[in-house]
Amino acid sequence: MRKFYRFSTTLLLLLVTVGWSWAQYTVTGTVTDERTGEPLIGATVLVRNTTRGAVADLDGRFSIAIEGNQQAVLVISSLGYISKNVDVSPSTTSIAVSLAQDATNLEEVIITGLASNIKRSNLANAVSSVSAQELVGTTNIQTTDGALYGKIAGANIRMNSGAPGGGVSIQLRGISTLTGASQPLIIVDGVYINNSFQRTGRATVSGAGGSNQDDGANRLADLNPNDIESIEVLKGPSAAAIYGTRANAGVIIITTKRGASGKTTVSLSQDIGFAQPLRLLGTDNWSEEKINFFFAEARRPLELERFRAAQSSNTFIDYEDYFYNNRAILSNTRLTVSGGNDKTRFFVSGNLADEDGTVRNTGFQRTSIRANIDHKITESIRLGVSSNYIRTDTDRGFTGNQNNSGASIGYNIAYVPNYYDLRRNSDGTYPINPYFSENPVAVTDLGTNNSLVNRFIQAFTLDADLFKSANSFLKLQLGGGLDFLQNTTLVHLPESLQFQRGSANPGDVLWGKQESFNTNLQAALVYNWNLGRVNMNSQAGLVRLDFRNNDLFNRGRGLAPGQINLQQATVQEINQQFFSEVQEAGVFLQQEANFEDKIIGTVGIRWDKSTLNGDPNKFFAFPRASVAFNLANFDFWGSKSTFSALKPRIAYGETAGPVPFGATFTPLNGTNIGGLLGSTVSTQIGNTTILPETASELEFGIDAGFLNNRIGLEATYYIKNSQNNIQNLTLAPSTGVNSTPSNEAELENKGIELAIFGAVIDKSNFRWNTRLMYWHNRLNMKRLGIPTYIQGGFGAGLGTFLYAEGFSPTTIVGTPAVPTNTGGFTFWGDAQPKFNMSWVNNFTFAKNFEFSFLMEYRKGGDNINLSTFLTDSGGTTKGWFDDDDGDGIPNGRQRPPAPHNNAGRWVQDATFLKIREIGLYYTVPKATLNQTFGNSVENVRLGASVNNAFLFTDYQGYDPETSTFGAQAVANNVDITPYPTPRRVFFHITIDF
Repeated sequence: MRKFYRFSTTLLLLLVTVGWSWAQYTVTGTVTDERTGEPLIGATVLVRNTTRGAVADLDGRFSIAIEGNQQAVLVISSLGYISKNVDVSPSTTSIAVSLAQDATNLEEVIITGLASNIKRSNLANAVSSVSAQELVGTTNIQTTDGALYGKIAGANIRMNSGAPGGGVSIQLRGISTLTGASQPLIIVDGVYINNSFQRTGRATVSGAGGSNQDDGANRLADLNPNDIESIEVLKGPSAAAIYGTRANAGVIIITTKRGASGKTTVSLSQDIGFAQPLRLLGTDNWSEEKINFFFAEARRPLELERFRAAQSSNTFIDYEDYFYNNRAILSNTRLTVSGGNDKTRFFVSGNLADEDGTVRNTGFQRTSIRANIDHKITESIRLGVSSNYIRTDTDRGFTGNQNNSGASIGYNIAYVPNYYDLRRNSDGTYPINPYFSENPVAVTDLGTNNSLVNRFIQAFTLDADLFKSANSFLKLQLGGGLDFLQNTTLVHLPESLQFQRGSANPGDVLWGKQESFNTNLQAALVYNWNLGRVNMNSQAGLVRLDFRNNDLFNRGRGLAPGQINLQQATVQEINQQFFSEVQEAGVFLQQEANFEDKIIGTVGIRWDKSTLNGDPNKFFAFPRASVAFNLANFDFWGSKSTFSALKPRIAYGETAGPVPFGATFTPLNGTNIGGLLGSTVSTQIGNTTILPETASELEFGIDAGFLNNRIGLEATYYIKNSQNNIQNLTLAPSTGVNSTPSNEAELENKGIELAIFGAVIDKSNFRWNTRLMYWHNRLNMKRLGIPTYIQGGFGAGLGTFLYAEGFSPTTIVGTPAVPTNTGGFTFWGDAQPKFNMSWVNNFTFAKNFEFSFLMEYRKGGDNINLSTFLTDSGGTTKGWFDDDDGDGIPNGRQRPPAPHNNAGRWVQDATFLKIREIGLYYTVPKATLNQTFGNSVENVRLGASVNNAFLFTDYQGYDPETSTFGAQAVANNVDITPYPTPRRVFFHITIDF
């Protein structure tokens, strides 16, 4: 009887439990746009703290079953709208929800790591996000990095040259290293891509010096900006710690566009435009009085004869106008096809960009083909692949620095008076240039500086749901890919050129072949579960990175006439051969906790090892932690009439920068002794105890929303310390060698980033969105570890940089000597700006018109303007013969400050205001399209735009944003006759079928 009682009780409890588990109710409803009342197709409906969800149909309707018979909370969201939480119960099963547009982007999902993303409203870091509309929606930008100007608080972006194909330096939150380039890690669809400034060889042939003066383009120029869906920028270690060894300078995560289920859409876009120099400086006119003052007495009769001959024939030539002020034709054609169904989605695009340069015989061509495909293998397994083939062909011409070879337009014409004609003779020959070593007209017409890139980027992701219940899931994420880059370069100065004819072996050619093959693979387990009212997201994973580089440069001199073949050269040499293989591996753990969108915390750690380190088997740890408090979501907050959102946040993280390749080894240099081939030990020895350069960052911030999140505010303060910076340690002479790389320096960056943004006006027929940003960074050398020294530029007489404790390495010093000053010279300026501001506005009016503009203001930051040094030396600077103080000495011979013989003459304030982008577009009404084309055309958009529209500055150069030294961390502000920045004007048409 007792057994029967126990069995009956157990059966009753089982039936009750089963009945409870079967109990459920269904909620139906609609989701619409609050402003227009239109249904929001694809809006998502989730039951909070469960894995159960639904999607709104074409009419905005949804239906979702809820287990149990208790009250639940539905989280309803749609891309670009502010999500809502709605309480439902068995007595409330029919709802109508309207969502307001998200003017402050609080609901956008941000990629924050290797296997994680989060809503911006829950983010504990200041991660900048740039959408496709913000990137290229206003005007056509030649390169992706160039499209980021003024759109990222905390980024100091500098265009190194106006030459076709770009060349942009990006520094996030100051300088992270004293060696090489302080450039962020670039990841495209999960692939670690090569964004290096690859050598072209121009500086070798022109005699300018090292490859950092090649005026090369970084390889982000290969990527078609119009393929990009969004860009996330992790600006410091507190956000980028999960990327470990390569994240010291920040991480830029690029996600390309993908297809959506539904009707197949075909889109054809055509941009046609032209470019002209944004700014020319003009040249000084000559007179007999100026000739008698400028030239030595013995030279004056000849120069006066040339001047009078030009007067009689009226053949004065403005060489700046002749070389630089040419109209360039620009064309960009794009075709995309996208669509799919529930199982397979696709996005296929083709792009052809063909842009001339404003200097004759220069230009940029890019051909790109992309295919992004997502396929649902089963309900639990999803595969995504991204394939991108790119071919770029760039002729950058001859601008920038050179030494005596004459292979630079600006360097040459600095010394040529406007009364001497260098243009080609009627018989096809070129006049001899008596004022400098080369005729720049001949170099422009006959010289070659070409780079031909073939590139293939392949990415894949594989997601597998391993376990799923009502309140938790476990999934496996595999991802990775490859980046294969081959760059063939050709620099050629034919034997007929003036300088070549005077050399022992006339005719100079340099062929380069550079290949890089990068692969990366990562695997992560993601477990999402609930701990009471806290949603937990646990991640663990492995990362493997492989980088291979193979460079070979061959030079031939004494070429046979008309030849560029190395075998036709009298002197053949291997200019450079370089191989490198680097392997890195990492392990990461991360735990995220979300208490009802009120308190959001994250802790994580990554361990990395690298063959670049002194101990290749040692793992270095990079921890991170962050917490954010959404105060407006707490019950005690009450009315949200003033603050609709308020989120204080704090984050900490550590990262590293890779050790330069070869720092652990002592190089062997080839030599020939008595006709026998041998090797000698370098004067710099390797350091087998070298450590990676590490960085730590503490970030504080507060985000706020006003007027139901129509207006948003972001404020961030950070302290970033970069330790173990590598410097060359001088050794005692008794060692027999000179130096070894050593971890000796420490940098500190402190900064503020502010942004206010939102919809100032939001009416049915007029909408004004705006974003105003301010940021500044303060850099200090906290520790050097070796004696104070000066380095960079071209010496103390023209301006160089101070490396000393207590000073920023961007401090510019130079003559005259001041023994009591640190470093022994006069302080003349600082390359680091005092602050930056940008303002972007978007106006939608009359329903179908859209007007946008972006302006950026940079206060302070000094350049070393050696272009003026050259033109003053040649007497061609505009206003050179003016005499402002009336003392009988022209301005070109006594630049301030007195006594007019110091480096301060060439250090100039680079403050500027640029109107970077202006665009006006008109979308043809749907009714008009239907009347004209029936149902065959879905959308037509017409527009006109300008890139680099206006520049306002007192700086005496073509552009304050310039650098002959490319992307160097320090000394990236030296101006030597660069390619002038172009103003680009476009007319657009886009047709969607």
